[in-house]
Amino acid sequence: MKNLIFKIAVLTGTVAAFASCSDTWLMYDTSQKDKLYFKYENYPSLDQYLSTDFSFALLDESVKEVKKTVTVTLLGMPADRDRTFEVRAIHDTTSNYTTGGVQRELIDAVENEDYTIDRLIVPAGSVEGQIDVTLKRTEKIMTKTASLVLQIAQNEEFEGVPRNVYRFLISDGTAACPYWWYYSATQQWYQYTGEFRQDKYRKLLELYHGIAETNPTLYASMVEQYGENIDNDYYTGLNGQQLRMSMGFMVNRQNPHKMAWLRYVLCPLFDYYSTNYPDLEYYTTGSVNVTTGGWRDPANNY
Repeated sequence: MKNLIFKIAVLTGTVAAFASCSDTWLMYDTSQKDKLYFKYENYPSLDQYLSTDFSFALLDESVKEVKKTVTVTLLGMPADRDRTFEVRAIHDTTSNYTTGGVQRELIDAVENEDYTIDRLIVPAGSVEGQIDVTLKRTEKIMTKTASLVLQIAQNEEFEGVPRNVYRFLISDGTAACPYWWYYSATQQWYQYTGEFRQDKYRKLLELYHGIAETNPTLYASMVEQYGENIDNDYYTGLNGQQLRMSMGFMVNRQNPHKMAWLRYVLCPLFDYYSTNYPDLEYYTTGSVNVTTGGWRDPANNY
């Protein structure tokens, strides 16, 4: 709706300016196509290259495909009917990609082999639509990463925004360190979960999934917010704002499940490793930062 208000405001200002210099009124071009774009929350520019990693590495071998949803936003007027749109996969010019300490060769994802896309609709009266993408598990992604770069394609109803795309990086084998685990690509800071390790990642997910047995209602709510394997891009904060699942999101003051993360996941994870592997890494109850590093006891930290 903000996009709609902005568009109307700009149009109104343009009409007023034109009318002040002439008796001829500027008419709105109703033949102009509405636009759809991928939006990074709280970032004003439409010129965006959004990218998300998805790995099958930590999933059971029986899981052969996973469905993911991508939201597209309307820049234009809502309609009184459902409208279809189209997307196309474009070539990823990146040849190699490093994430979470794992470097892989990038290859373009192949439709019906690495992914499928369901029907694409912007519902009547809505300013948003969605793309349902099914990511598939194949042998090649054990050592390589399949890159699916989506761009809005022009059809009779819509057109896309230049330089606005959404990329899935699909892999298996060795799990990469997730975005919410580390501080940055060059400055590693593991305050909240300690150093990234494959076994610890699995233990963390085990604790998270274990909430389903002790508190099913809570677990269902958390899965909706953060994903079954903590792989959503955003969650809804206490003020209703969409917040990025970046480092420290579990204990963000706006996180509605902050205490649940501490009780069921973060504290048990710290206790397990500090008790069973006391010399594995730097455990502390004191303050830590990018320079000092260290895994701070969650019970003392928040």
